Amino acid sequence: MNDAVVAVAGWGKTEELANAVAREPNPERTLVLTYTETNQREDTLRIFQKTTGAKRHASVTGWKAFQLHDIVRPYLPLLYPGIRLRGLSNRDVDLDKRPGGSDRYLTRDGDAYPSLLGKLTLDVIDSSKGAAIRRLERLYDSIYIDEAQDLRGNDLCVLERLLKSSIDVHLFLDPRQSTLSTAEKDRKYKKNYPNAEVIKLYREWEGKDLLDIRYENETHRSIAPIAALSDIIVGDELGFGPTVSVVEPRGRHDGIYIIAKSDLDRYVSEYGATLLALQKSEKYGISDSMNFRKSKGMTRNDVVIVTTGPIEKFLTTGAALKPVSVCNFYVAVTRAKYSVALAVENPERVFRSISSNGSVWDGISVEKLY
Repeated sequence: MNDAVVAVAGWGKTEELANAVAREPNPERTLVLTYTETNQREDTLRIFQKTTGAKRHASVTGWKAFQLHDIVRPYLPLLYPGIRLRGLSNRDVDLDKRPGGSDRYLTRDGDAYPSLLGKLTLDVIDSSKGAAIRRLERLYDSIYIDEAQDLRGNDLCVLERLLKSSIDVHLFLDPRQSTLSTAEKDRKYKKNYPNAEVIKLYREWEGKDLLDIRYENETHRSIAPIAALSDIIVGDELGFGPTVSVVEPRGRHDGIYIIAKSDLDRYVSEYGATLLALQKSEKYGISDSMNFRKSKGMTRNDVVIVTTGPIEKFLTTGAALKPVSVCNFYVAVTRAKYSVALAVENPERVFRSISSNGSVWDGISVEKLY
């Protein structure tokens, strides 16, 4: 049976995945996939901790490595006779140049372009007349995919083929954290399901009985005001439901704060907060900061976020953010356990707007510092 766990930041997706993999009766027939090398290392460590002493272990590998080694390499000659696959190219495709044949997907050296690997995989599956999927069915009883929201473009079509196979596919994802993409330049589904809106596709699959979705909205990372702020960022249009915090405040400097960008150094020095910014800026001395997207997966007691122009406008007027900005802002806010400071250009205006917008910010204590 196929299923998808859609969980808020801080619920414990990796822990739940590791527990589920540890319960598999045939670990040698169990495959764990995820996009980034960081997640591959984390999943390997967590699973190993759960299965210490076991003689057999599940395999953990990257999504693209899986496509290359388990599907494309064995069956590429059926699609392009005489063409050999070497690996994955370290440069992506130029969509302005669309040659035909194998040159569309592969470099002269036989390396696959990352953004078109999903489409190549689909073409290989079709040219094999189903043999590629049948081979996977002989190899694996269960496939787990961690951070499945990273799958984009034609990689989602490959995922659908897996869901239609006899393999049990288990997905763990948070569409609200859709900041990465396995196929940056692949236009498939880009318009209809951008970023967090990919949940619509999963619900379509559920409607076709391809999987069951389970929602987990309890966070073990952030206190209630931070959880509430994360819900404001995402909105309720996609129907994720409210986030519930089970974290107790520590009793000092808890909650949401507004500061001026000119006070960043002072705030970081005073509270030891981790500085998150979308890009570095010498104007405010932002040199020792972490990018929003690269912060995904980490937990910090206190975080200060250097807001962008669109984010400050969102805080001031409620103007809608672009889908990618929603996810970036959500990831940044949900790194924090006890406090989030929002560094803005005009703290007085932002604070007044928040204070007067009780219908949206009801019950969330926000304080302006300095």
